[in-house]
Amino acid sequence: MKLDWLLYGVALAVGTMVTVNWRDRSMAPPAPPPPSASEISLLASFSPFAQGSIISLPSGQGVATQIDYTGTAFSVSQSGEWIIARDSIRNCAYPFLNIGGNLGVPFKIRKAAGHENYEIAVTSGGTRPLPLADPAALKVGQRAFMPGFPRGEVGEATARFIGRTTLSKSKRFEANESVLAWAESGHTHELKGSLNQLIGGPAVNTSSQVIGITLRHNPRRGRIYTSTPETLHALANPPSRRPDYDREEVITRRNYGTVSDSFRREYRVAQVGCLRT
Repeated sequence: MKLDWLLYGVALAVGTMVTVNWRDRSMAPPAPPPPSASEISLLASFSPFAQGSIISLPSGQGVATQIDYTGTAFSVSQSGEWIIARDSIRNCAYPFLNIGGNLGVPFKIRKAAGHENYEIAVTSGGTRPLPLADPAALKVGQRAFMPGFPRGEVGEATARFIGRTTLSKSKRFEANESVLAWAESGHTHELKGSLNQLIGGPAVNTSSQVIGITLRHNPRRGRIYTSTPETLHALANPPSRRPDYDREEVITRRNYGTVSDSFRREYRVAQVGCLRT
């Protein structure tokens, strides 16, 4: 009898520690302020994009009805290929990547055969791609970081892997998708509500390697859903490139805000917008 109670006590203690560990709130510091006018003037000169491809976005009164910021993209090729979520450019005739201030880079869209929930954006000029994680290394409980532009603002989230599930699409003619489910465990300080504009952005592991593509946030359940590594690899075509793994930063729950800022500053992660005229 005493042994039974002892075993019960040990199991309860272990369960409590695991629960507490999974519910940790690893908050990132507030996002940095937007670039000044003098900084914006330098962005076009030092960006990796072709000078002729950079456009000035409308500004002034009424801009809110002309520009929508709809999601996040990340580089998968030095030549200018980006993964985006189809939902972030739905019904958009003039999509672009925001590169800071009122500057944007329009992109062409290449369909991803067999993966209708995603598109490949193609720009004139590109930047160093993010490396891909080994699908076999995915473990329950591991942490991921989701940099991007939640709620149209600079920000990021972090979460722990729960398992695989199926994400049902609400719109007709859209296929359900096998995805990864993550338990949200932190985000940029003072960000509230849905983080769904992380859609299309990368979910990276502690070695700055992409595990999946961020798809949806369910704030009520505290869940973030991403694509599977298999879907990511099919879209990114890793045999066609050789990322420089030695230059990547180690990400922790204490520095993921800073590393995410580096991804955005180096144009490896960019904001997706739509110009409506």
